[in-house]
Amino acid sequence: MSLVLHELLVCCRGLENDKATERKKEADRFRQLIRSPDTVEELDRISGTRAAKSSKQLTWNAVFRFLQKYLQKETELLQSGKANVSATTQANRQKKMQEISSLVKYFIRCANKRGPRLNCGELLNHVMEILRSSFSCSAYGEDYSSILLKNILSVRKYWCEITQQQWHNLLDLYCGLFTGSSKAINRVLVSRIIHTAVQGCCLQTEGFSHTLFSFFSRALLNARQERHLAVVEHLVSALNVFLRSAAMNCRIRVCRLGEELLPSVLYVWTQMRPSTTLKEEIVEFFNLQLCVHHPKGSKTQDTGAYAEDWVKWQSLLYNLYDALVSEISQIGSRGKYATGSRHIAVKENLMELTAEICHQLFSEDCNLQVLEVTQAHLRATQRGSPHGTPSKRRRIELGWEVLRDHLQPHHSDFDIIPWLQITSVLTSKYPSMVPGQELVPLLSILCQLLGEQRRGDRGPYVLRCLREVARCQATHPERAQSYRVELGRLWGRVWALALRGVSSPQTEALSLALLSTILQGAFIPIDRELWKLFSGSACKPSDAAALCLAQALLKCPVLKSLGTGWDHAGAVEGVGPPSLKENIMSWLLMNEQSEEAEESSRPHPIVCRDFPHNLIPRILVPLTLKDTRAGIMFLLGAKGLESAVMQDQTQVEVKGALSEIESMYLQFSFDEMPSNPMVKEMVSSAGTQLTVVPSLKHKLEQGLLSVADHLLNCYSPDSQTTPPECLVRCSSLLTGVLAGYVSTGLLTEEEACHSQLFLKAKALVQDFSEYISNVKVKMAEDGTMTTLRSVMRLCTQCVNRGVKDSMSSVSCNLFMKIFPARLLTELAEICKLLLNSSCKRGSVGIEEETTDEDWDMTRTQADQQEDIDLFDDGDEPQTSTSKGTHRQNVDPNDTQCGPDAKSLLAEEHLAQQDLAILASLEFLSLCVSAEFIHGLSFKPVEVRRKLLLLLEQIDCTKPLHLNMYLVLLKKLPAEDTSLAAEEFDSLLRPLADLCSLYRQDQEICAAVLLGLLPSIRSLGRTQDQHNDMRHVQGALLQVVSGFCILGRTGKCTAIVKVALIHCLLALLEADPCCKWAVLTLREEELPVSVILPSHLSDSHHHVRMLAAMTVERLFLEMTPDSLEKRKMLPLKCQQTAFENIYLKAQEGMRVQKNSSPEDLSDETFNRKATLLKSVSVVLCCSPVCEKQSLFALFQSYKENNIEEPLIKKVLGSVSRALGYRSVEAFVSSHLDYLVAEWLGQHGYTLESFPYTLLNHATLKDFYSSSYQVLIPHLVFLDDFKQVKSISTHLGKDWKKLLANCFPKIMVNILPYFAVSGQDAQVAQQREKAHRVYDLLKDSNCLGKPQIDSLIHSNLSDIVVELLMTLYEGAATEEGGRGDLRRFIGELDPAPNPPYFSSYVIKATLDYLSSCHSANLKSLVAILSKTPISIQRILLAVCQKAAETINAYERHRILLMYYLFVSLLLKEVKDGLGGAWAFVLRDIIYTLIHHINSRPAQLDEVSSRSFSLCCDLLTSVCRTAVQFCDDAVESHLQVIVGTLTAQVTNQLAISQQVLSLLKFLVVESQDKLKSAIQKLEPFPDRPEFRELRAVQHTLKYSTGKFTLRQEIAHFLSVASCDSLPLTRLEGLKDLRRQLHNNKSQIRPLLRECLADPEESVLVLLVLNLLQLCKLAANHPGGRDILEAAGSCLGELGPVDFSTIALLHGKDQLNARAVSLFSPVEPQWLYIILNCINNALTHHCIEVRQAAVQSLKDILATQAGADFWEIHKDNRDPMLAYLNPFRSTKKKVVGMSEEVSLVARERLESQDLWVPEAGGHKAWLKTLCMVLLDSGGVRSEALLLSRPLCLVKTDFCQRVLPLIIHDILLGDSDGSWRKLLSTHIQDFFTSCSSRARASSRSTTPLPSDSGESDISNQGPLDKASLRTMLSVINYLRQQQRPLESDSNLCGTEFDAVVLVLVTCVVRSLMLLCWF
Repeated sequence: MSLVLHELLVCCRGLENDKATERKKEADRFRQLIRSPDTVEELDRISGTRAAKSSKQLTWNAVFRFLQKYLQKETELLQSGKANVSATTQANRQKKMQEISSLVKYFIRCANKRGPRLNCGELLNHVMEILRSSFSCSAYGEDYSSILLKNILSVRKYWCEITQQQWHNLLDLYCGLFTGSSKAINRVLVSRIIHTAVQGCCLQTEGFSHTLFSFFSRALLNARQERHLAVVEHLVSALNVFLRSAAMNCRIRVCRLGEELLPSVLYVWTQMRPSTTLKEEIVEFFNLQLCVHHPKGSKTQDTGAYAEDWVKWQSLLYNLYDALVSEISQIGSRGKYATGSRHIAVKENLMELTAEICHQLFSEDCNLQVLEVTQAHLRATQRGSPHGTPSKRRRIELGWEVLRDHLQPHHSDFDIIPWLQITSVLTSKYPSMVPGQELVPLLSILCQLLGEQRRGDRGPYVLRCLREVARCQATHPERAQSYRVELGRLWGRVWALALRGVSSPQTEALSLALLSTILQGAFIPIDRELWKLFSGSACKPSDAAALCLAQALLKCPVLKSLGTGWDHAGAVEGVGPPSLKENIMSWLLMNEQSEEAEESSRPHPIVCRDFPHNLIPRILVPLTLKDTRAGIMFLLGAKGLESAVMQDQTQVEVKGALSEIESMYLQFSFDEMPSNPMVKEMVSSAGTQLTVVPSLKHKLEQGLLSVADHLLNCYSPDSQTTPPECLVRCSSLLTGVLAGYVSTGLLTEEEACHSQLFLKAKALVQDFSEYISNVKVKMAEDGTMTTLRSVMRLCTQCVNRGVKDSMSSVSCNLFMKIFPARLLTELAEICKLLLNSSCKRGSVGIEEETTDEDWDMTRTQADQQEDIDLFDDGDEPQTSTSKGTHRQNVDPNDTQCGPDAKSLLAEEHLAQQDLAILASLEFLSLCVSAEFIHGLSFKPVEVRRKLLLLLEQIDCTKPLHLNMYLVLLKKLPAEDTSLAAEEFDSLLRPLADLCSLYRQDQEICAAVLLGLLPSIRSLGRTQDQHNDMRHVQGALLQVVSGFCILGRTGKCTAIVKVALIHCLLALLEADPCCKWAVLTLREEELPVSVILPSHLSDSHHHVRMLAAMTVERLFLEMTPDSLEKRKMLPLKCQQTAFENIYLKAQEGMRVQKNSSPEDLSDETFNRKATLLKSVSVVLCCSPVCEKQSLFALFQSYKENNIEEPLIKKVLGSVSRALGYRSVEAFVSSHLDYLVAEWLGQHGYTLESFPYTLLNHATLKDFYSSSYQVLIPHLVFLDDFKQVKSISTHLGKDWKKLLANCFPKIMVNILPYFAVSGQDAQVAQQREKAHRVYDLLKDSNCLGKPQIDSLIHSNLSDIVVELLMTLYEGAATEEGGRGDLRRFIGELDPAPNPPYFSSYVIKATLDYLSSCHSANLKSLVAILSKTPISIQRILLAVCQKAAETINAYERHRILLMYYLFVSLLLKEVKDGLGGAWAFVLRDIIYTLIHHINSRPAQLDEVSSRSFSLCCDLLTSVCRTAVQFCDDAVESHLQVIVGTLTAQVTNQLAISQQVLSLLKFLVVESQDKLKSAIQKLEPFPDRPEFRELRAVQHTLKYSTGKFTLRQEIAHFLSVASCDSLPLTRLEGLKDLRRQLHNNKSQIRPLLRECLADPEESVLVLLVLNLLQLCKLAANHPGGRDILEAAGSCLGELGPVDFSTIALLHGKDQLNARAVSLFSPVEPQWLYIILNCINNALTHHCIEVRQAAVQSLKDILATQAGADFWEIHKDNRDPMLAYLNPFRSTKKKVVGMSEEVSLVARERLESQDLWVPEAGGHKAWLKTLCMVLLDSGGVRSEALLLSRPLCLVKTDFCQRVLPLIIHDILLGDSDGSWRKLLSTHIQDFFTSCSSRARASSRSTTPLPSDSGESDISNQGPLDKASLRTMLSVINYLRQQQRPLESDSNLCGTEFDAVVLVLVTCVVRSLMLLCWF
């Protein structure tokens, strides 16, 4: 031992001397020795060694133990003294106590001055031991509390080392001191320590909430009695810290506490004149309570809100509203009488709080609410108060009217501005709550305020408010629909005022933002004044102006010029004035500064200001294009301007934390669906070819070069006016413009690299490189580091690849290519120098504290919440460096900011040069990720090597080094690059030491885990280098494993566990099947897929819910950058994952035993939420586990007592996510499985089934809707007792119920009869089936005769039900999987039971046919006896396919279709009972519709479905060509046109399609010659070469075609109404022919003029128009519209209206007239043709309706007569309709009641005048009412009603027939009068609306009489076309011969003629286009 320490040891022993005088001498000597540098140095040296703990050397801790004994001795002596002593003795004792505590305090500060040396646990235990003793507490309590606060709780290392139990003990101790009677310690100091202890507990521990809930309930309930408001301040602040921490786990208790304390806190607010800081904390408390009670503004419990006592909470909200209104009023009053300048606006947090409360209290309607409320906060709140002050009642008003009253112009600015702020926040945050009728008055007042503001301060606030109202209207345009005229007028005024406001510097930016929002909403037409802003000196380029300009370019075309009279700046003499585009470019680049700018030493403003990145290039490039609007839309991408505006968002962290809590609440209560990652973002594409205007491009380039040259001239490294940022901005501008040209395809990247702009950018970067070189020399100068950091952040923005659009990517590439190698090398060198200089800066500890704090002072706002969570005690020796005390760059006053220790990651620990280093490293890290870019001047690998070398000198105890390492860890393994194994080794080498050093620092642990994510993802991208990376994987897995172990042992808090889950997810993305992602936990090796679900039973709810929301990663293989590319994991993985998830979720349902009863409600609810969320996520992502998950949900309802509303919400969210129309539809699709599983569980009965989840109120309702599912299961279970119970409930005969369910009952039985085999299970099922069948045959049940009858009558239904049981996964080895094995996958989920393989189903069908027929006919042959049964089966299967939204289920149904069609094809040669033509056509069109409906990107299951359809279509075509080639000829165009479009870049699909096409065109050309000749040409692509050759040879076999023949050929192709896209190639070829044969068009035009009736051009135009009409209503019809438009363009200007009206004869009507003279057969012919077309429609509802109508019509006498008349005309239509003929005759009747109701509706004008956009609904309703009115006599028209209900085109076709039929049967003229009147009203309305829509935005006079009509909006053109077709049809019909009828007819015709004359001229063009 050294001499110094020996002397100290002697002194320490002297402190134990029994003599008081000796002890005093030794104490003084002790103080001197401790102050000695030699002693301190020696103690530091000894204490810092690892051996110090076990050795007998004197250390700081050993000295402290001596000191403790000394204090104990002195205290005992003082305590043993007499109580009654003189004042002098008492004063001496007090002095003695102070000396003792002062010595302890001095020693602790000396020991820890250079970093914490004393053992934390020992130090803390000593402090607490002193405070627990009443005597020592009174003696030293104040000083020891000071020590605790300033010397223990302010040290980061101690903060980490305090154990969970110590935190809790400390909290209990001080809470007891606060609430107890002891006055030993200042209450302000106690409250401050409580605040700090609460922070420590919240950040570092769990399970303490009950203590604090109880404490705050006691402490703050009496806040009004507190004399020191500083105490209340600390307590409310501590309460806020605690509530934020507890909110996630204890929402119910937080709400309860808030409702209890809010009156007391509100009293402090209103009555005790709190300080500003306390007010801030109180507002935070109120805001927190609103967030917890009403997350995301939810108002009711059904939408996610919660309150313990709703009545009380509502009353508290009214009181709070009243208090806030009073506060705002007082602020205004104080402002009016204040002298000098004063900030008028109210603080943002107060405004947001008021707006939130307004949102809660304002009613949905606009009515004013007047309430008498009790002011609860003014009542006595002290417990046991003998006298309570009487409750005060106050009348308050609230509502939109009150809000508007506060905005009246006569109020002063002080009164108005706060309410403008509130209105802005309210409309911004909750646009949906603004009622439509409130928009006009609100906008009117704001408009008035804007117009009347002169020199007041209200202008900016009015503009902000107007902008939010504009956004509100744009978000919900439907609300403004009824008021759009008045709103348009008001917005016009606002527009003019905003334009005027641009000229004022105070309102310029806000006015431009308002203009931009009005532009976006398209509220008014744009005038020239807007363009003047961007082409003159009215305003300078700014980010607001640029955004407004971009919005204008997006919304409207640019004018050519601003017209005469405008001063064209920059016009050159002798040359015409510049265009508006040139003016805008000059304005942006500020070229009008001309000579003045050239001579100026300042650069152009465009490079001096920060604009949103690449916004200016995205504006400049489109200005040089022909179509500026298309150009800017393309360059801005799908998100438009949103991405540019996103840069402004700066949210406070606390606000973000609250927002996350709110989102999680809504997840817990299932009121918020997570965003669906499968929803793909629309990708912007140029669409049409963008064309550049060379002169404009040249002008832009010259302007940019001028800007750059001027910058180069005026820049120098020492220039004060030209900072280096200008060089970066200008370089970015130049490369951005080049990137715009490259991404639009106008330049290649290589061409861009040789352009003048690129070379100029390189010159600029050379100067920038010089600046970087100078930085090395001037590092010590003021401002150098600040500038370097700013420049590096700009550079980082330019090379950041976060934005994925093409322009940003190209811009980034070009920007990197201009960097010289020297620049990056010198930058790396600067980082190295700065790092070394930071190391040389001396180690600095906490500052010497010379004075004690004044504990009565209030805590300042710097008490910030830190995310620190440290648990591990650790046995580390005391190191020489403090982990939390590097404060060299912190203002000493900051020590007053709060005792909580700052994290090493906090920016306070970093100097400016440290921040500059980090910014430079981030930039360099992004640069080295550019390996894939060719043409770089630097070598990324070399720069990366230099960065990794920096890690060799890393010292992670230093804040800079720690932050530097985290930057490199996150940035180096970038998405676009792959690190080598050696580089990973260098990067990860410090990781082990770092984790060991900081394993107790939870915040750093979380940062490290999150920093590992890029490395893990990088490993996922380097699967091919698996072996090289094995040790890298091991290093990462070791770290993650370590944190998993810490989590399991309770040494991690939620913040680390959340980060750990993110790491686990990244590992699953990198290795979905967990081939290497296996963690070693102690002796156990577990894959990540097992560890992730284990967090479902974690103690913290946030961790549980995060795990629950991410379990989809266990079922799907997905990557973070492309979430849409999701691939299912193997079946075994998914099944194991589901078992683990459900097991752990159920384990998590067990509430911890040590939970308090008060926490039970929260814990129970939270754990239920975890279970439900995890199961619901599986439901949404795993089809193969869907049924199990749904049953788990139902089972949890029973087993876990989960509330019905909660499960209903879950089911609702899941059904919406999966695309079901309702919960009932979703559950019903799985009901068979659910019932079977339910009945299979022990102790579960049908009565206990949770039928209420299907929205059934009673068991009877459930039985009534579901007995078809229940009874077959019960019958097979031999539970006839339950069947009878169901019949009793329903009041029906149980035998009738059996008969109703017979097909499904048979499906449960018959397959077991048919299947052979000796398998024990099969034999058991067969025996069971026989037993059940015998019971059914019993005479007491159905009986054998009735069973035979039911089988015969329900044969088709039995076949359908049997097909529905198909599941190839059920195939056994014996039966095999047959033909369908090619189309099945491992992940095909099992259907509802029962299910069988195709082998078993075919065997069952054979068995069924053998039972049905004695002569062994096939089942198809039996069905062919009644051909309609085949149609019924085909339609039923198609209906099932159409109803399902599940891709796997649809594929299974296609397999059934394949199976049944295969059976049909074998019998086609026998004619299928005359149904062969219909069956073949039906199959062909069904398959074509399935092929056309395939998704753009085929996944695994849709690929199989497509392949199946192609395969089946091939079989159908081969069969048809072999036996009935004319059937294929009729549909060849549709087949070929459809298949041609399917030949894409997906090779497997294309090969299959081409194979079928070659069969049809090449191999079958002999049989299908005539059909192939009429085909459209194939695309001119290599894969179609052979097909083109064959088609070309056959088409031109007679010689080359003239243009007339080409057009005739085009017209000869029959268009399919439901498949217009098949004509695309024909249209393209026609356009080529018209273009190449322009000379032949002239004679055709002459023919057209001479004889338009027979002109081929007229027919062509009509055909093209018809195609356009079909394509306009078809998905994907845009290509057809463009192609048809191109053809019309080649023809030149055509008078379309003349052609359409004069020569557009309806071909179907003409054909009907030519075939039949009487109108009845004509109508039948038209109707049956329409129905025949509808039979091939893609919509299943249309086909069903067509079938229904067709069967009914053909069953009438009129139908039979028509068949007999028409069959001799050899119409192929009859072949298709043959299966629907019936021998039974149908009689049509209409109830009298329906006729009367319909007749009444006909009188209503609303029926005849459609609303804007409501054409389809109007037309269907009109036809329905006419058919039901009793005026229609035709049976065919009446029976076509089902088709009218679903097909608008059919309604349009039959409406003239319906009206004609009514007029023919009108004996008394009443119908003619009614129809004449209402059709006249229709055309009058048309004319009025046409005039209204053509008028300007000026509002109509109030007495014009047109306001009602014009408010309905413009008339739908389709409605006008429909009514004109009715008139046209009626005018072509013959008049009745009777005189009275003739009179009526003439009157009707006269009315029509007048109307048509008036209207047609103005509306015809509108009508057809």
